[in-house]
Amino acid sequence: MMNQTTILVVMLLAYIAPVAFVYYKYNTGVPRSISSIITSQEPFFNDIAPLFQTRYVIALCMFIMAAFTLVYEYQRCVEYLNSRMWSLTSIAVLLIGIFGVIFIPEHDSTHYVYAGAAFIAIVGFMAGHTFCSGADTDIHDILRILLYAQFLFMLVTVMGVLQDTAIFTIEALFLANFAVFYLYLHYHTFCSSCSSEWSSSMNRCRSSAIESGSSRASLLPRIPLPIRAIPTR
Repeated sequence: MMNQTTILVVMLLAYIAPVAFVYYKYNTGVPRSISSIITSQEPFFNDIAPLFQTRYVIALCMFIMAAFTLVYEYQRCVEYLNSRMWSLTSIAVLLIGIFGVIFIPEHDSTHYVYAGAAFIAIVGFMAGHTFCSGADTDIHDILRILLYAQFLFMLVTVMGVLQDTAIFTIEALFLANFAVFYLYLHYHTFCSSCSSEWSSSMNRCRSSAIESGSSRASLLPRIPLPIRAIPTR
C-alpha cells in the first residue's frame, strides 16, 4: 500500500499541468472564467500537440489525479476516520462535477449543474471535516476560518454568474482556498499524528531506559564503607 504523502505528491504532479496551462492562458488573454479555458476545443499547444484538444489533455491529467485521489480518500476514511465514507463520497461527487465541467460547453445550462455539484461537494467536504472530525481547538479554528472564507468566495462566484460578469479571479481564490484546506488537513491527519507518535515512542524509550537503569542500580550489592576510628587524646 502506498504512503499517503506519496499519493498526495502524485496528485499534485498530475494537477500541475492544468494549473500551469490555466495560468499561461490567463497571462496571454483575459479569460472570463476557468471553465472557458478548460472546456476549450482548441489545440493544447499548436507547436507541440496540435491534434489534441485542450479539454482532452486537461481531462487526462484530471483522470490521473482522480484515480489517486480516490485511493487517498479511501485510505483516509478506512484507516483514520473510522469508515466515515461521506468524505470519499463528497470527493467522488466533486470529481464527477469536474469532468462534467470539462466536457460540457459553458453555454450549455447542464454545465452549471455539474459546476454547482462540484462547488457544493467542496463546501460539504470542508464543512464535514471542520465540524465532524473532532479536531482539537486550534486545528478546528483554522479549518473554520478557511471554511468561512470558502462560503464568501462561493457567494461572490454565484453573484458573478447571475450577473454574467468575469469570475476567473474569484474562482481561482475558491480553488486555492480548498487546496490550502486539503493540504492542511493532510498534515494534521498524517504528518502531525506521525510526529506525535514518534515523540510518544521516544518518551516511552527514555522512561524505559530510566526505569531499567534504576532497577539495575537496585540490584547491585551494597558494599559497606569502612569506618575509620577517630583517635582520642
